[in-house]
Amino acid sequence: MRLIYSFLMTVSVPFLMARLWWRGRHLPDYRERWAERLGFSLPSVTPEQRVIWIHAVSVGEVVVAAKIIRRLQVDYPDRVVLVTTTTPTGSERLTQEFGNRVLHTYLPWDIPWALSRLFKRFRPEALLLVETELWPNLLRQAHLRNTPVMLVNARLSARSARRYARISKPLLPMFDALTRICAQTSADAKRFAALGFDTNKLSVTGNLKFDQSLSEQQVSQAAALREQWGAGDKPILVAASTHEGEEVLIIEAYKTLQIRHPNLTLCLAPRHPDRFDHVYGLLLKSGLKPSRRSEKQDIEPNTQVILADTMGELVTLLGASDIAIMGGSFMPVGGHNMLEVAQWSVPVVTGPHLFNFSYVSRLLLREHAMLVAQDGAELVEVIDHLLADDATRVAMGQRGASAVQKEKGALERLFKDLEFLLR
Repeated sequence: MRLIYSFLMTVSVPFLMARLWWRGRHLPDYRERWAERLGFSLPSVTPEQRVIWIHAVSVGEVVVAAKIIRRLQVDYPDRVVLVTTTTPTGSERLTQEFGNRVLHTYLPWDIPWALSRLFKRFRPEALLLVETELWPNLLRQAHLRNTPVMLVNARLSARSARRYARISKPLLPMFDALTRICAQTSADAKRFAALGFDTNKLSVTGNLKFDQSLSEQQVSQAAALREQWGAGDKPILVAASTHEGEEVLIIEAYKTLQIRHPNLTLCLAPRHPDRFDHVYGLLLKSGLKPSRRSEKQDIEPNTQVILADTMGELVTLLGASDIAIMGGSFMPVGGHNMLEVAQWSVPVVTGPHLFNFSYVSRLLLREHAMLVAQDGAELVEVIDHLLADDATRVAMGQRGASAVQKEKGALERLFKDLEFLLR
């Protein structure tokens, strides 16, 4: 089975390159650094350097990996940290966070000879995979070299577990290559066990996304942004990490809300940079008056919508909001990290599709720190209610921040599990 898979991956290389070229129409960075996808043009290390390798697919995983990297650099200063990503946005976020303080390359495609080049170059002491990145040949190459592999902040939704269960037998050799799975919740751990993973190598360390903290710089930037946007005179609604189909719903809801709250300002932040121009076109067609953050325009009194077509400032934008809508939840994407909102004492509003953040969403709902709207009509009513009742809105946000604080500690538990790998 693995040989067939490896053959198919190898012959798919021209199609994978064509896909990168196609995606590069809107995000040119996809057309750069192709050699890295095949295990070439890799950074250099000296023979005596000890390397810890972390793989983080895109921006969300890089945010989680950043906490691990900072702790590794403090606790294990003699190690070199190598980080691989898959997307240009993940690569850009990593560079913003660490510059040249880590080694970085794209993860090669899951082809044995391409991955073999990477393993031979870096001879990693351990490989940490963030969340759900399981590639057969990547794990096989690690197993052949006796490289310990840990799946950290691991999550497995019920939906994904059902899909994996259909092919559980071919998955078992891949699971055998994992040294340990550090699951976010006991439910995640049970799902991995049900697929055949050795329970002796399973632990529940919690969700690293709870272990986030706001820097003084982020707090001051958010305050400055609120002042720039005139938040003292008008409420700010941020719609974050939106996907195809969600912008239209949110724009229509905003137009209705404007009738009741004419001073309301919307900041719209699409999830993927290659959709920025498309969303700007939607705003123009809607008859609204948008401003693009990338053009660093001053906010005019008649500006209604701010298009956040920049990278790396979403957390600050959320801190400037009075209410935040978290996207990926009105379409069956599974939601995005609503903890980035709650940490600011800002109330969270989402759609009904939350399967990627089931534990977090249940927690915030239980603490009455989040509201779910089933559709555009409910979204209008929910936002209207929060805008009309300052006391309810403020209390809701405070409960969210308190819930986040109580759940911290995953990083400490993870590093206790890491100790036996990094001696």
